[in-house]
Amino acid sequence: MNRHEAGKQVCKITLYAVILIELIWLVAESRGDFANGILFYVQAQLNPLVLSFFALLFGSSYFLGKRAIGEIERGNPYVKVGIIHGLLGSGILLVYLFLVSATMGQMSTLIHSLPQLSFMIIFPMLLIWFIAANTLRQKIN
Repeated sequence: MNRHEAGKQVCKITLYAVILIELIWLVAESRGDFANGILFYVQAQLNPLVLSFFALLFGSSYFLGKRAIGEIERGNPYVKVGIIHGLLGSGILLVYLFLVSATMGQMSTLIHSLPQLSFMIIFPMLLIWFIAANTLRQKIN
């Protein structure tokens, strides 16, 4: 498996995870009035900041996937590779959210919600990267 295919594979795994999470959030958002819930949810997802968040998520997944395959080929355990790359990807997204909050003047809101926000980003990213690193390891063998 070459680096380009590894990046595409990690992006595909990330896409599946994002679709699953988005469907869960859609159901939670549209509990009362389904039609209006879907409209408000789609409107919120088409926000340029949200779209740039997803672009950063998939871009970092692609480039970190290219890096991860090299580490797995060198013999690093896939669990270690998954933890390192999951934390790197989470860090990239948290820095983006920090910069967006700082430029919009909402630092106090970010500080108060930082533990929940960190958990909502770090935990799924670690799960994605465990699956991605294991998949990459299996594709090598």
